[in-house]
Amino acid sequence: MTNKLILALLLATLAGTAAAQAPAMTVRQFVDIAGSTPRNPLSLMRPSVRRAWDTMEGSINAARAEEAQARASRQTPPFCIPGTTNISPNDFIARMRAVPPAQQDQSVNRAVRSWMVERFPCR
Repeated sequence: MTNKLILALLLATLAGTAAAQAPAMTVRQFVDIAGSTPRNPLSLMRPSVRRAWDTMEGSINAARAEEAQARASRQTPPFCIPGTTNISPNDFIARMRAVPPAQQDQSVNRAVRSWMVERFPCR
């Protein structure tokens, strides 16, 4: 392996470890970041915006994983997310802003789970 490849792998590993060790983002933190971010592609270069984006993607992936795990263990899943949800980043931000202030200290993952139960019930 070349030194550049080794360095790239090391940096990718460290970045993944740092992301895994980061505390769960609360809805309040997410809304604060989303509210203060300009709407342009360059904003994704900001560390706070990248963390919020990763939290958004991660929370939806966690909900999908929870559903898959329930199905694999032959339990009724708490929600049935379709293959394509058509949830845009703007929809996601609007939903997080709609969380009552008294509940904004919960994690984004927990808020998304509640949203999926409401939006995609199993029929």
